[in-house]
Amino acid sequence: MKKETKNLLIIFLLLIMGTISVIFYNLYILNTKDKKVKLVTPETTQEIIEENIYRIGNIIIDKNKDEIRFSGKVAKSTGWVQFLIYVDGYKWLKDDTAIITQARLKDLQLSLALLDWKYWNDFYYEEKAENTDIKTPETKWELFIQWREGNKLKIIKSNEIVTTKDKKDLLKLHHFIFLGNPIFDQIVLSNEPANSCQGCPFFPVEEKTLRQLFKRKSGESGYEINPEVIPPLNTEINIIIKKSNLP
Repeated sequence: MKKETKNLLIIFLLLIMGTISVIFYNLYILNTKDKKVKLVTPETTQEIIEENIYRIGNIIIDKNKDEIRFSGKVAKSTGWVQFLIYVDGYKWLKDDTAIITQARLKDLQLSLALLDWKYWNDFYYEEKAENTDIKTPETKWELFIQWREGNKLKIIKSNEIVTTKDKKDLLKLHHFIFLGNPIFDQIVLSNEPANSCQGCPFFPVEEKTLRQLFKRKSGESGYEINPEVIPPLNTEINIIIKKSNLP
């Protein structure tokens, strides 16, 4: 119990430090010479491919099938990883991820919101169903990896690729792909050169805070890759995120 209290205090203090860093960063930006700083994420073009099918950046959203698709490549096939899939955003996570993609985190956030705004509000903004007049079923997300092996098209669920002490059915979408954080996204996903400034004092705080938040109830953080299941290194793959409503 004492250990849990200590961990909560550490997380709380790191979050306070992170918030203070964000405030000082914004004050610094507002006082720069040209004053023309855009503290927002890059503009994203939403393209309509056909009815109920959209493209945001490198991501395809198919509302007919309730799914999102984008491509990637296997970058690590053994050992420990923090996440299974990396989408461009928090660059320090790239080396701790098994599959690298060209998709952007901001585009994935918009894609999930487009497919299911209620889920996104619940997850990202912590707006629970009881606070709204609209009641929707609980959303379950399934994550698949698809690739071609010779003439065969193979597909596998994400939880089969990893080894963990946790029950695999308890791992959710945000355990396989980092979906962002409201405290840090404003800076990290902005269009400013500073978002890649790894020497800035803000970034160590960001990483330390998130590393603490990545820990699951079991105390584990990340998981081991199952080398017998994951496709070989450099294999081009498709990532499929599919929505299903629980009864």
